[in-house]
Amino acid sequence: MKYSPATRLVIAAAILLLSAFGPTCYAHDSQQFRIALVQMDTGQGRRQNLEKIESFAVVAGRQGAQIICFPEMSITGYAIDRPHAMAEVVPGPSSKTLSNIAVANRIIVLAGLIEKEKDKYFITQVVAFTDGRIESYRKTHLGRRERRTLGPGESLPVFRAKTDAGQEICFAIGICYDMHFPEIATVFSLKGAQIIFSPHASPLGGERRLEVWNRYMGARAYDNTLYVAACNHIDHAGEKGQAGGAAVWGPTTGKPLQHQVIAEENILFCDLDLASLKRMRDPTSKVFYLKDRRESLYFGN
Repeated sequence: MKYSPATRLVIAAAILLLSAFGPTCYAHDSQQFRIALVQMDTGQGRRQNLEKIESFAVVAGRQGAQIICFPEMSITGYAIDRPHAMAEVVPGPSSKTLSNIAVANRIIVLAGLIEKEKDKYFITQVVAFTDGRIESYRKTHLGRRERRTLGPGESLPVFRAKTDAGQEICFAIGICYDMHFPEIATVFSLKGAQIIFSPHASPLGGERRLEVWNRYMGARAYDNTLYVAACNHIDHAGEKGQAGGAAVWGPTTGKPLQHQVIAEENILFCDLDLASLKRMRDPTSKVFYLKDRRESLYFGN
């Protein structure tokens, strides 16, 4: 893909930022697993958004990231009032481009769009794997405005892959409003998810974004013994400001392991300790609370 001048500037800026602010959330084990979270302006249109997605994936791949997550609707932009104008099928042209990016850079790519199936539209996060597979998650819990034009997803899938080093990874996706519903994080954990990625397109950014996230994201990670990783879009053209924000919460304290609140396009890296997570989730562990669930009580009379 040939880069536009604007995209070349993004690449240069990303490289400069990486050299100045390298990843600081490290795991000290052979099973460290690096993820990358991108906050980006998604308002320039599909072509330029895909160019930026590729440029960020190139940088993240060179920095050793295994998965890169982009914001909600990062390909189409947050265009819920006119979904028919931007929607496409999955697999389709954009998901094929994501697949090519994932294969070429040996990095799993998570990016969002408006999906069309027959006469219905969905907020979908496409998952492009390094072996060429394309899977997806449809947002299951829609906001009030979103329900006017879009339909909810009807399943809670987890995604599995093996890295080049032979590491097995299982992850899930909860898009923005989804994460306000504790049950889905529990379902994902019980299905084996080690990480929940939460792409956002929220108008709330900066310190306030982190403050709101901290009310519940840490609880999702702590209660379900997994990592939660969120990233938000940047909306330079919006009425409510520039937004932005990215953070990772771990399973031990409920506090952010790593975060950023700047309203600029950027990548946040974090290395996750999968070996420790595996030990915590062992049936004999004292901190894997889900093993003691009394499910019969929750659905009884």
